[in-house]
Parts: sequence; C-alpha cells; structure tokens
Amino acid sequence: MNKRLSITVAIIISLFIAVNVHLLYSNKSTVPKSLYVHKYERMTPGHHEEEIPKEGLITPEDIYTVYVGDDETIESWLVKEGDPVQVGDEIALLQTGRAESQLAAWEAEEEGLLEQRDAIESTIASLESERGSARKNSSRVNTTETPGDSEVELNVDVQVDVHQDGAFAQAIAEAERELAEIDRKLAVVQTQLEQDATRPALISPVNGTVSKVHKHGFTLAADIYSDAKFVTTYVQLDEWQKIEEGDSVRIQENSMDAVIEGTVHYISEVPATDSRWRKAYDKLDPKERNNPLDLYEITIMPLEQLHSLPFGANVNASIIVNEADAVSVKIHWLEAHVKDSAFVWKLDEQGRAVKTNVTVPFITNNRAVITEGLTTGDVVIYNRNIDETDNLSNVFLPLPLELPSKSDWRTFGWKNYVKYGFVE
Repeated sequence: MNKRLSITVAIIISLFIAVNVHLLYSNKSTVPKSLYVHKYERMTPGHHEEEIPKEGLITPEDIYTVYVGDDETIESWLVKEGDPVQVGDEIALLQTGRAESQLAAWEAEEEGLLEQRDAIESTIASLESERGSARKNSSRVNTTETPGDSEVELNVDVQVDVHQDGAFAQAIAEAERELAEIDRKLAVVQTQLEQDATRPALISPVNGTVSKVHKHGFTLAADIYSDAKFVTTYVQLDEWQKIEEGDSVRIQENSMDAVIEGTVHYISEVPATDSRWRKAYDKLDPKERNNPLDLYEITIMPLEQLHSLPFGANVNASIIVNEADAVSVKIHWLEAHVKDSAFVWKLDEQGRAVKTNVTVPFITNNRAVITEGLTTGDVVIYNRNIDETDNLSNVFLPLPLELPSKSDWRTFGWKNYVKYGFVE
C-alpha cells in the first residue's frame, strides 16, 4: 500500500512540475523571463566609408588631332612620338603649292563648327529655360533638338518635377560635352588659320605631348595629349549604379610619396569602346563578364597634377561612394534586412530587449552602418534565439572581463588586489 502511494505521489508531483514548466516557458506564458546574452556592443560613433577599389590608368584630359587632307600636302614632319610641344610650335611643314587649298578647307570647317556651336548653345539655353518652367509646374515636357549637322540628339520626356530635373540635367550635360568636343576642334582649326602665311605648317594648338603621328593614309595627322592628366578606370553595372559625379577618390601609386585626392569627373552611359586604355585595363583586372558590354568608362580628376607619372602608368583608385559619421553593428546581427531597412535588438532603460527598426544606408568592412534607430551609448545585443521569446523581459549579460597588463599589476601590488577584490 505504501509503495502504491509513493508512486502516486511521485506521479502527481512530476505532473505538477511539468505543467508549471509548460505554463512558465510556453509561448503563451505571461510570466516575465530572462535570457542570457553573451554577445553585445555599446554603440560608439565612427567615420565609415564604402569604397570601390579600382585599377586606374593615367590618361590625358584631352586629345587634340592636327591633320591635313592628303599625304602630298606634307613637306616634312618636324616631330615624333613622345616629343613635348607648346602652343604655336610647328609640327609639320606644308607644301607651299597646296597650302592655299588646305587653308580654304580649314576655313570651311571653321564655319561649320561655329554653326554647330551656336546651335548647341541655343539648345542648352532652351533646355535650361524649359527646366526652369518645369520646376514651376509638373506639366509634361517633350523636347528634341538636333543642332546643325552634328550627330547629337537630345531627348527629354518626363512626367513629374523630380524626374524632369534629372532628365533635363542629363540632356544639358550631354550637350555641354558635345560643345566641349566642338571647342577642341575649333581650337585646332583656328590655330592653323592664325599661322604665318609665308611659312605654312601644321601648328600645335595646345601645350602637350605628341602621342602618335599618322604619316600614311587618306588623312595625315598628329595626336597630341594635353598636359593635364586624368585617371581612367572602368566599372560594371553594379558599381556604375553606386558612383556619382563628384564622388571623392583616393589615388595611390608605389612611387608616390602620399595619397592624392581626386573626384569623379565623368561617368559614361554607353559601353566602353575597344581603346588602348580598355585593353590595358582588361589585362590589369581580367574579370570574366557574362555580358561583354557590361563595362563603362569613368574618368577621375586629381586635385593636384600627376607630374611624376607618365601617361599609361597604373595607379590604384579608391572611389568613395558612401560615407557617414555614425554607429555600426555586425552584419549578422541584423534581422529582416531589406534594402536600407532592418531590425536589431537593443536594451532599454529597464534592461529589457527591444526590437528596434534601423536605417542601414550601406555596409562596409562586414559592418552595417546605422544612421537612424540607434544612438551613441545604446547597447545592442545578439542571441540566435532571442526572437523566439515573445514575452522576453530581462536580459542578463556576462560581466566584462579586462585583465590588467603585467606592468599594471606589478605596479598596483598584490596586497591591493586582495584588499579591493576580497576584503572590500
């Protein structure tokens, strides 16, 4: 009888304990519970940057081509590849008997370029005027301009104010680039027309370096690199979407004493052509691309001249596409991370875990930069099972362990450690 009673009592006690454990730890339990969290960080501010490291090449800001119509016009070449030239220097002497026809050809070309220049300037003025009107109202704007005989067509087709301004800005930028190309051609032609008629010659329109002399073919020419040096690199679509004109760039090369600052000057919207720069870049950064057209040219303007480096030199360029003075957390501590939004767990003033929505503009060095939702001093916690406890109340953390250095504990003395560690 006693044995049966003991078994019955044991079963009843076991059931009582089991039911209470279930009620205490089930998802529907309202009893406050605590969770041990061994990973936590106190938020401290810092400067964070998202960089895109690229291989770059030293290239000229502009390339000027000085040319004549046929090989019988040239009497003798006076320069070769690599020669430095100044504005007004003679590049080649012309046949006296053919100089007049060549001058007439340059005069006709100058007239055509001036007409194109006027047309593009008119187009830019029209686009700027219509952009100003579009900012005042959200009416639909559809503008198409084809200036002169140039192969530039500018289209603006927009619906709302924000999109209008961007489309107009893009169209104006393209027109200004075409205008800059026309100005380069005008500089070449007008320099030739201003020469001494008694000694007809090809004249350099710019201070620079002769890069190539074309002595054979239908058109004879000399290509001249301007003295101003840029850095050219290439990016794929995912990088292209992050980069904007004006982004800061750090330029470095082994022979340079210090890092040179620069800015993104131009971002091409068309696939890169098979130039000598593109071929060199493919050798320096031989990545396989599923889409052979997925490569776009980026030019970088250094804030100081790169006199110590020749054209074609390889440099390292770090393009800074995002930067912020903010706090950050480890990437895997984020929950429901979509685009620039996510959740993290932090401690409130009562020591309870609170799920907090944060803004994550970018990620760098395996850390998520937080610009909204967390502030300096907040304690962010991480436990893989933390979201499984709906009614989580208190969190307890491990005591911070900081061991003194050998010199510190020797200076402090063992008696003081005993006094403050055990006695008091």
